[in-house]
Amino acid sequence: MSTAMIEALIHDDPIPAWLGDGRHWTRVYGRSAGKNHATLVYEPEAGADGAMCIELGDGGIDVGALLQVRAMRWTEDPALPALKPLACSRENLHAVRYRPHKRCTMRLDGQNQLFLKCVADGRGEAINHDARILYNAAKDGLFGFGVARPAGWLGSSRIIAQHAVPGSPVVDRLWAADGDILAEKLGRANATLAMTALKPSFRFSYADQMKRTQKYAVRLRKRLPQSAGSVDQLLHQFAKITGGAADRPIHGAPHAHQWLDGPNGPMLVDFDRFSLGDPELDAATFAAEADFESAPNASAVGAAFVHGYGNIVQLNCNLLLAYRLHKHVAKALRTLTAIRVDAESRALEILLRAEILARALL
Repeated sequence: MSTAMIEALIHDDPIPAWLGDGRHWTRVYGRSAGKNHATLVYEPEAGADGAMCIELGDGGIDVGALLQVRAMRWTEDPALPALKPLACSRENLHAVRYRPHKRCTMRLDGQNQLFLKCVADGRGEAINHDARILYNAAKDGLFGFGVARPAGWLGSSRIIAQHAVPGSPVVDRLWAADGDILAEKLGRANATLAMTALKPSFRFSYADQMKRTQKYAVRLRKRLPQSAGSVDQLLHQFAKITGGAADRPIHGAPHAHQWLDGPNGPMLVDFDRFSLGDPELDAATFAAEADFESAPNASAVGAAFVHGYGNIVQLNCNLLLAYRLHKHVAKALRTLTAIRVDAESRALEILLRAEILARALL
């Protein structure tokens, strides 16, 4: 995205006024996909129910003038065709989180509150199948955490339905004083999943992680040529790592926002990446998120989660660090595509720090 476009969006964003009553629109999502293209989501004061997706085309923003702009309400997303008829038929349906062309999470209010996730890919049926396996295992007391009760799979609409999970988010508590105590507890709880004999529908190995990171590397080099040195060095270091057996059930993305404080203990949500894999991936995912938190205790929180996890499941420290640094590459790409003037410098900083840390890989 051009500097002019970014500066216009940051300092004097013309989109809210173009949508109408500019004081009441907030940008909640933004990604640039090229020199003069971006996908943005704006929400009104009322929340995600009124979310609008904005596509800025090759014409972009000419400082004050809008060129080649397309807008659509979240219910009009062509990649999620089930949204419009569902929204029209359910007055008690409310959008919670919308990511253009990928997925939309909605809340269906009623006597039994449900959460519906409409997905663009074909993994929904398997995710719902695995949700039933997880729920039955949780009822049998196999985990140190609770999970959502599945409510069904609407195949024709690609919608996964689950009952609301009781509890409140723990993320603020994690980054506050004594958050490391809570993090260690969550790490222990998370590790109980890997101690079961569950057989998820998917498998994610270190080789799969390498393929994913290599795709990110291509995009980084193309968008930011000066990143090539760091990217190539990281890939060289990653290639030396011997992956694990990838035969343990793992959550796949147990970051801080996936945890709730439930009435009977921790609750873990969003098992979209539930798979057979390496336990090191789960521990590394939480630790990598802590690497990018500004809270004074962030490092201690990440270390405490890993320590708690490692008290239940033996972890390979080298593989753990490798998975953690793979997450740094993904973070660099997300940062590069963010709507911010310093996106390039920040992405380079992340890669340089990862390159330094990768020297410890054996």
